[in-house]
Amino acid sequence: INDRANRLAFADDSSYYLLCALEVIDEDGKLERKADMFTKRTIKPHEAVTSVDTASEALAVSIAEKARVDMEYMEQLTGKTSDELASELQGVIFRVPGQLEKDGTPHYVTADEYLSGNVRRKLRQAQRAAQQDPSFAVNVEALTAAQPKDLDASEIEVRLGATWIAKEYIQQFMYETFDTPFYLQRNIEVNYSSFTAEWQITGKNSVSGNDVAAYTTYGTDRANAYKILEDSLNLRDVRIYDTIEDADGKERRVLNAKETTLAAQKQQA
Repeated sequence: INDRANRLAFADDSSYYLLCALEVIDEDGKLERKADMFTKRTIKPHEAVTSVDTASEALAVSIAEKARVDMEYMEQLTGKTSDELASELQGVIFRVPGQLEKDGTPHYVTADEYLSGNVRRKLRQAQRAAQQDPSFAVNVEALTAAQPKDLDASEIEVRLGATWIAKEYIQQFMYETFDTPFYLQRNIEVNYSSFTAEWQITGKNSVSGNDVAAYTTYGTDRANAYKILEDSLNLRDVRIYDTIEDADGKERRVLNAKETTLAAQKQQA
């Protein structure tokens, strides 16, 4: 297909773009020559770098070729020892305390990897290592600078239903907030099922109706505090329904707006 008319006819076809890759077209839309792929090698095999001059270049090649800090490979590239490389790359790579390579040599990682993640735990590890080996002092200094700011209690907010909180703490919160009688604490317990991701409070209906905390302060006559807490843990809004009988004599449930609003206020509290 060399003439302009045919090219326009195939302009909306995917084969047209393939032709463009196979041919070089002049300004008039005519074939100038075939693409280089017909006469030249356009794809060359990957040529691995065999030597570099600096430790920084060796690190870049190691990351590109090995996807990690490979000190043995970097030694081959530069002719320098691992100690020399580590000295020149101080602050760019870090020796990891307690971790060794398969050959028993120290394990190094990049600063981006080392100074991220659980930096508080890493700092404790580095501090212990520095007590035995002063060379880890540089780790301690860098990790200290990378520590996040401690939050004040007023800046921490935990919402009910957060699954990373152990059920024991939720249960303690429930007992203390609702002033659960000691004799009922064996019946009223908080449980969490990891299979269904659902919270459940057992014995929530065993609370006496004259319990002020359960039915007045944090609950209502229609939904006591333990029922409201269970809904909150499961991230559900409290809904109060009435059962009525329609004209056909069939029962149906309708939302009680007044009781639902009152229960919602208790849930927020």
